[in-house]
Amino acid sequence: MKIFFRVFFLILFLTAAVSAFAKPVVKFGVPAWPGVTVKSEVAAQILKTMGYETEQSVLSAPAVFESLKTNNLDAYLAGWSPQEDTMINPLKEKGEIKLLGTNLDEGRISLCVPTYVWKAGVKSFADLDKYAEKFEHKIYNLQPGTGMNNHMTEIIANDVAGLGDWTQVESSTPAMLATVRAQMRQNKWVTFGCWKPHWMNVILDVKYLEGVPGTEKFVSKSVVYTIVRKGLKEDYPEVYKFLDQIKVNSELQSKWIYEFGYKKRAPEDVAKEWIGGNLDIVEKWLKGVKTVDGEPAAEVLRNTFAK
Repeated sequence: MKIFFRVFFLILFLTAAVSAFAKPVVKFGVPAWPGVTVKSEVAAQILKTMGYETEQSVLSAPAVFESLKTNNLDAYLAGWSPQEDTMINPLKEKGEIKLLGTNLDEGRISLCVPTYVWKAGVKSFADLDKYAEKFEHKIYNLQPGTGMNNHMTEIIANDVAGLGDWTQVESSTPAMLATVRAQMRQNKWVTFGCWKPHWMNVILDVKYLEGVPGTEKFVSKSVVYTIVRKGLKEDYPEVYKFLDQIKVNSELQSKWIYEFGYKKRAPEDVAKEWIGGNLDIVEKWLKGVKTVDGEPAAEVLRNTFAK
């Protein structure tokens, strides 16, 4: 019996010792979107230099919100508004999630045209029908079932801006952009559904068209919130402060998407390379933030990536 109790208390001691040295874990919800994949990886690598472990779960947006609500996830860096407002607002109003700042405030959806077409006078939906023959009465857009397709179908049905006799050429994103690029190589006039951030903004020389009355559902500007679970500030105040200070612009996130989504580089490599080359930006995110050991996080990060 004495041996049993000795073994029992030894196990308890070892368990407590392991727990004492275990690193706190920060869990991210990550929909399978290139931009948030890299953004979450960037945040995760920074947190690791601060002394945290991280987990990234690939989930649909509704599953992410449910997991934040039940405290099974800590953070979500892709709270698109107004697109996800129907999921965000009820949880926010009940105090079941916490919205931090916007980590990106330059999201946009519209139709685009090549810059040479824009310079020729097509700068708004109102200008399209004047040049209908040049465009062959075609709008290249995403496949049926997508919001962009549904909203453009409504625009055409309502003859907004004289587009009632135009046709949507519907396809997947890669197929649509392949067609657009082929048209642009021939200097043809083409208009297509576009959005940012996305790698299309890196490789295509295009301009976004201004909307007109009746295009409000299609033409939109978006912001992206950082969203965390209830109680994160109390549990991990330094993590909370860091996440609240992450800010990126559309150009930067488009480049991340280009490297990962277009060039097919590993997100870990994209994130590590970007952090190492942009410590001045990252240090702003870490202003006033300390590591698990109480050291200035910005200094630890610089020392880590300077090696």
